[in-house]
Amino acid sequence: MELDCTTGGVSAIVNDWYSLVKSRLTPKRFKHVEGVVYTAKLLAKQFGVDENQAMIAAWLHDIYRELDVETLTRLALEVDVTVPTTAPVTWHGPIAAKRLPLDFAVFDQEIQDAIASHTLGHPQMSAVAQVLYVADAIEPGRSYAGVDELRLAAQKSLPYAVACVADSAILFLVKQHLPICWETVEMRNQLWLGIDETN
Repeated sequence: MELDCTTGGVSAIVNDWYSLVKSRLTPKRFKHVEGVVYTAKLLAKQFGVDENQAMIAAWLHDIYRELDVETLTRLALEVDVTVPTTAPVTWHGPIAAKRLPLDFAVFDQEIQDAIASHTLGHPQMSAVAQVLYVADAIEPGRSYAGVDELRLAAQKSLPYAVACVADSAILFLVKQHLPICWETVEMRNQLWLGIDETN
């Protein structure tokens, strides 16, 4: 079935995104993206978020994930994106977000912001961005320790799910003695301050 994904100047069908993304990623990465699209659609419907925006963001969130550091650096310079000197694995989101209008005619700011923040999170994430952040962490192909608990958290509320995913990411980085970006910590702190766990 073809689904019209018209939003923010974008007019495409799911099959078009499918073919485009599949042509740019390895089979393993593409399977992950399919899982994120599936999960993002479910979460968007569950929490009253725009499904088209969530699905387009999900299709394109890892479009530059498999590029090498040299290529990512060049692309970042072309669109004037400042990326941290550490953790190149986090660069693909912000770079893709800036290049969406140029490379894919995606002008929707919420989609751009969602893709930019899908790895690290951000204190000012929209509902679309929160859906993508959670979907990326809990899609059916994920099998790391604790993912089932995160899937249960996603049944409670969207902010609660985002906070739990952030906690999981922070704990992983702590155990690996890796730096934790301020965006993740500030987002996590703000969310937990506003969440009533008694409900």
